[in-house]
Amino acid sequence: MKKIYILLAFLLFGVGLRAQQTNLTEAVDFTVTDCHGQTYNLFEILDRGQAVFIDFFFYSCGQCQQISPYITGSYTQMGCNMHDVFYIEISYIDSNAVCQQWANEYGVEFPTVGKDGGGNEVFDLYGIQACPTLVLIMPDRSIPIRGLLDLYPFSAQDVVNAMQQNGLQPHDCTGTLTVNPQTLHIYNDGETYQPGQLTISNMTAEDVTVNAFTADPIFALHCMDDGQDVTEGMTVTAGETIIIDVYVDVPVKENFEGKMYVNTSAGNFEVDIVYEMTVGVGENSTTLTMFPNPANESVTLQGENLGVVNLYNVVGQKVETFRTDKSQLVIPTAKYQEGIYFVRTSNGTTQRLVIVHK
Repeated sequence: MKKIYILLAFLLFGVGLRAQQTNLTEAVDFTVTDCHGQTYNLFEILDRGQAVFIDFFFYSCGQCQQISPYITGSYTQMGCNMHDVFYIEISYIDSNAVCQQWANEYGVEFPTVGKDGGGNEVFDLYGIQACPTLVLIMPDRSIPIRGLLDLYPFSAQDVVNAMQQNGLQPHDCTGTLTVNPQTLHIYNDGETYQPGQLTISNMTAEDVTVNAFTADPIFALHCMDDGQDVTEGMTVTAGETIIIDVYVDVPVKENFEGKMYVNTSAGNFEVDIVYEMTVGVGENSTTLTMFPNPANESVTLQGENLGVVNLYNVVGQKVETFRTDKSQLVIPTAKYQEGIYFVRTSNGTTQRLVIVHK
């Protein structure tokens, strides 16, 4: 009788393990917000080359409590979300406050998502019927680990071993900040402007502040993220990868090369900038005469259809804009500091202006 009882218990336990899995073999995208207000999108994480390991849990689940130390242990061995795999845990029923309590009690450092952040929707998407259910999603959207049975018997090392069997390697909890590409190309054909794209990946354990600038006097630099200029003082959070569009305010109509400097709290980087005009320098331009140069009190511009005339300082910042429908324009220069400036007309013609006060 005793042997039959033990066998029955084992069979029931096996049935329970099989219930703790997803039937999906390919990932379905989702976006969730953790209990601290940080938003995560599954496919964005996968597209940057990280696998995603999901712990489906809830606070009062006894088995969830038992295995939590093993999950956090494997999280540390796999590099704390900074390398091959990104850990996240999702609850169907727990509020943000309860999720925060759970994370504090069990020392969870990776994102914890509750019902307030869309956890119940992810449960439904993946058909999760029991907890804990552990799922590994690879960057190619495949799901090689679909439940607890794939990790049985369960320990931190069992999780790490399963990761390694899928080509994911352990790392310590340190990382680096990378800035790519090393050469940024920006194109302008006179009508269409194509900015360069700079990728900053923060695989460190800390948030990183970034300041991007150029020492070249011929252009000003603008890094745009969702329409906001984040050239100075942007923050890239730990584990985050951002792509920013890089524009230059160029007061010349010619090809040139320069350097962009990306200084961060995790190191400094240099990026070569190649600005390419795909039309000839002389196209759509007219002769511009400018005198006296150097100028003291004023400078006179002569040329056909001057239109809008912009004055830039030596670091590429627009100082002032003038408009005229005539072929001659006088710009008072007494109020400007001595130095090198650039004058650019609306047809793209640019000349260098030196202001010297006698």
